[in-house]
Amino acid sequence: MLTSEGILQQDLNFFVSLEKQVWEALKNGDTCADSNLLSDDFLGVYESGLSTKEDHLAQLKDGPVVSDYKIGQAKLLQLGPKIASLTYSATVIFVKNETQDTQNLYYITSIWAYRHNKWVNIFSQDTKGNVHK
Repeated sequence: MLTSEGILQQDLNFFVSLEKQVWEALKNGDTCADSNLLSDDFLGVYESGLSTKEDHLAQLKDGPVVSDYKIGQAKLLQLGPKIASLTYSATVIFVKNETQDTQNLYYITSIWAYRHNKWVNIFSQDTKGNVHK
């Protein structure tokens, strides 16, 4: 995985599956899973501003924040032997929407690093897009 020869399709699938685990934690209100996937020094960049790991976990204090999501086209960039950047689109329905079926489009870049014998998300930036209906 993540060899000097470049990124394989299996690597892309692996990192998309890690990202899906974060989304599933948000969908299930699972702070334990969310905590295990984020580094202690995690930094998120969102419309609301900068976010730490503690901020990311705090959003789940009242339960799930996502009712559904779909990950679209993804691209993987190897940044080093044990670090990779995954960029993808995601269509998300949040639990607290006034209109439950309102879809939100985001373009997301997450950086994953191999630390302490596991892959953790160290950075994520979400850019809101326009949903074309």
